[in-house]
Amino acid sequence: MKKTITNLIDFLGKEILNQTWFFLSLLILVSFFLRIWHLGAIKEPIFDEVYFVAFAKNYLTHVTFFDIHPPLGKLILACGIKIFGDNQFGQRIMPAIFGTALIPLGYLAAKELMAKAKPNRAKIVGLFTALILALDGLLLVYSRVGLMDIFLVFFIILSFDLFLKFANTQKLLFLFLAGAAVGLTASVKYIGALLILIFLIIILIRKIPFLKNLLYFILFLGLVPAIIYLSFFLFNFSLNNQFLHEVLNWHKQSFNYNLTLTEGHPYASKWWGWFLLLRPIWLYFKDVNGRYIGVDGIGNPLLWWSAIVVLPLMIWGVVKRSKVNIIVLSSFLIFWLFWAFFSRVLFQYHAIPAFIFLTFGIAYWLERWLQIKFGNVYVTIYFLAALVIFIYFLPIWMGLPISSANFYHHIWLKGWI
Repeated sequence: MKKTITNLIDFLGKEILNQTWFFLSLLILVSFFLRIWHLGAIKEPIFDEVYFVAFAKNYLTHVTFFDIHPPLGKLILACGIKIFGDNQFGQRIMPAIFGTALIPLGYLAAKELMAKAKPNRAKIVGLFTALILALDGLLLVYSRVGLMDIFLVFFIILSFDLFLKFANTQKLLFLFLAGAAVGLTASVKYIGALLILIFLIIILIRKIPFLKNLLYFILFLGLVPAIIYLSFFLFNFSLNNQFLHEVLNWHKQSFNYNLTLTEGHPYASKWWGWFLLLRPIWLYFKDVNGRYIGVDGIGNPLLWWSAIVVLPLMIWGVVKRSKVNIIVLSSFLIFWLFWAFFSRVLFQYHAIPAFIFLTFGIAYWLERWLQIKFGNVYVTIYFLAALVIFIYFLPIWMGLPISSANFYHHIWLKGWI
């Protein structure tokens, strides 16, 4: 019986590999449907939509305002409002589009990461990455609300993919594009500038001649991102002899806010507990005639708890001098441990950039798992379990009305409520 199941899984796996883009297209269509269906049903602001949607509208009405984040995220939200109207659908459609685009982009970045491996191995890791991104609830939630975090992770993956393309081909066009993408990432939230550290690690690991390319690195990873980053502040300040002074003053205010923020929050969480899902955020909750409507900012437990196994595996891979593990683990730690140095209030969503790199690690080790006896069966069980959990949690990720009994069935840990 087990042999028959294994043969069937092998057959389906080969068909998926032969029809990769058909499978990906289907995954993209289903994911996009889940991101736009019921999108405007909640007619009230969800969590920080009360701020960021208002800021986006201020750009459209030319109202002066201050926000601690750079302009690009709000400008993207403003595009959705301008095109689709000032309603909940228009306010949330751009995150839905970017959140869907994460999935094929993750596939391409994972393939680029595995470019030195055999083509089928790279394709499998890419497909596994796309599946993990599609089956995560926190990414789904932030693809359905008028907030900026999904733009941040989209540009992080784009930057990572483009720099890997440069590392694999040594073509300067990809270096320029990677620098431009970093500029876009930092223009959403300036934490995106941490990508430069990841690029330095890739340069070392892939043995890219540093001094030979030093001028290009300065131009394309320094000047280009800076120009792009500064250019978006033209939406905030006039281009005159006071422009740089006003931008500098804005950064002083922003840094001061972030470094001195001591105010607490009932859904605050510690950085070390993010991948244990100890304290997610209820972005929205309402009791309507005994039916609960809630939007829970929590990831797919199986995927996030996989860090407990995958992180030690990646550390072992680093000991064995696996370049893929060094790059992925370093990237994960850069975007995770960065927050350990902050005393300000933190939330589960701050872990999303680090989770993106964890997905590459999960996909890599699942592909390795295929090499062991009955490995394809175990990997299939893993993804089926992730799918079942994904479907199970859909009501509290999408704000669908459920009974109080059903609601409490989804509360697995004390900190989830």
